[in-house]
Amino acid sequence: MLLQRTSLERIRASNFKSYLPIVLTLVIGIFLRFFLLQDKSLWLDEGASLYYSDGTSIQAIISTIVTTDTGDRFQPFYYLVLHFWRQIFGSSEFAVRSLSALLGIGTIVVLCTTAWQLYGRKHALWLTLFLSFSAYGVYYSQQTRAYTLLLFLASLQLYFLSQILPQKNVRGTAIAQVLFCITTAIGLFCSIFIGIYTLALCVAHFLVSRNIKRWLQWWLPVAIACVPAAIFYLASPVATDPTKVHVTPSNQSVIQNIAFVFYGLLVGETYGPPIEQMRGGDRLQLVFSYLPVLLLFVLVAGIIFIGLVRGLKARSPEYKQYRPIDRFFLITFSAAFIIALAFAIVTKFNWLPRHSFYIYIPLAFLLPIALRLSSSSKKKNWQHLYRWAFIVLLLLNLYANYNYYFEPRYQRENYREIAQYLSKNNSQDSKSVLLYGVPYLLPYYGDTLTIDGLGLDTTKLAAEVSRVTENANTAIIAISDQAFWEKKRNFDLESSMAKSYKLESHLPLTNFDIYHYVKK
Repeated sequence: MLLQRTSLERIRASNFKSYLPIVLTLVIGIFLRFFLLQDKSLWLDEGASLYYSDGTSIQAIISTIVTTDTGDRFQPFYYLVLHFWRQIFGSSEFAVRSLSALLGIGTIVVLCTTAWQLYGRKHALWLTLFLSFSAYGVYYSQQTRAYTLLLFLASLQLYFLSQILPQKNVRGTAIAQVLFCITTAIGLFCSIFIGIYTLALCVAHFLVSRNIKRWLQWWLPVAIACVPAAIFYLASPVATDPTKVHVTPSNQSVIQNIAFVFYGLLVGETYGPPIEQMRGGDRLQLVFSYLPVLLLFVLVAGIIFIGLVRGLKARSPEYKQYRPIDRFFLITFSAAFIIALAFAIVTKFNWLPRHSFYIYIPLAFLLPIALRLSSSSKKKNWQHLYRWAFIVLLLLNLYANYNYYFEPRYQRENYREIAQYLSKNNSQDSKSVLLYGVPYLLPYYGDTLTIDGLGLDTTKLAAEVSRVTENANTAIIAISDQAFWEKKRNFDLESSMAKSYKLESHLPLTNFDIYHYVKK
């Protein structure tokens, strides 16, 4: 009995030591996702999320969503989830963002579990380190948007599918298949990009499967589960006239989009040049000012890429059992990239890191392959180099997270500040008009006086402003993303207002401008 008890204690101690590093890493991931969660103001996209999730009934919310002319019309599931979340926890900045933070943490847990089952503890640890420190994951876990819900659903898809991957026990997969179908069907009502990810999984499973019959048995029910979403998309006016929905068009080459996607996935969007500053004219000069950190990123990414290629090509007997799984993730990554690239070229939409969760997940599984140990003494120096490169990649993500938390130049538009300014400057003879932005956020932050001017006729803007302000002597024009809005509406604010008003002052803010116009 004493020997048995000692043996059990050793097993428990061994299990504790196995789990402890991953648990500590997960704690870091939780901390990073909740740290300063309510510190920053909600911005334009988050305001849209609050607007679409606000309503007296489910029918009212769905009606608002399906009649909008933006891509939000294809995300009804997220807005319904956010609506019920707000009913329970309220609409404070912390409350609405905590949904994304929890989904981001859930993503790490699901992917870590999947990696442990497919590859073992070491691979799962490296993957969890990358996901926990990931500036990409942290940033979108603090945004009131659908991106972490998409990541979570895609992670669940992978977990359920992993139950029939080559080295898994094929028994008892019926429940996993049903759950995969349900998750896929729900995900398609959250974003069309779930379709890209699902198709990539399907292709990868087909190419690594040794049993076509089982492949069909898995995917035919999935195809049936996708029918409601297909009907939803085809019933939309967009199916016959793509111009019915507004998507941000790309104003750069697809090569630049690809580079930005991988940069954003690996170190986040707050590592190098601030995105809002990149909207300006001289991008090249801005990039050169961040050249040292960008070159460091390229060097680290290059070393890890070489290690990944060597790891995939290695023929060590100890890793032979993982080759089918390696191929699965490599094919998933490649297929998702190719499909997304074709989609971006055909639709000409602005392909960004936030759209690319379907690449982020297989990429996270591939990266630890670069760190595999070899029994050959000649390769150990290279392996140390790959490991140090991976550690530096984690540090680069911490640096990007620091920028996101503390550097003002990486902030989006500050509606909290804007609402306070407009509320303070409103008076009987001075009235403010929001020409473009999210009117919902102004009363959210206490400004109930600013007029919603999104529907004004810009061909006679001065007369329209005079009408809605009731001929007030001073008109305060607030506009978000002015260059984009002027291009879309084909007008120039200054010349349009010059017919009846004289510009008195201009307050430039991050991606936002406030003009004081006085009547002539």
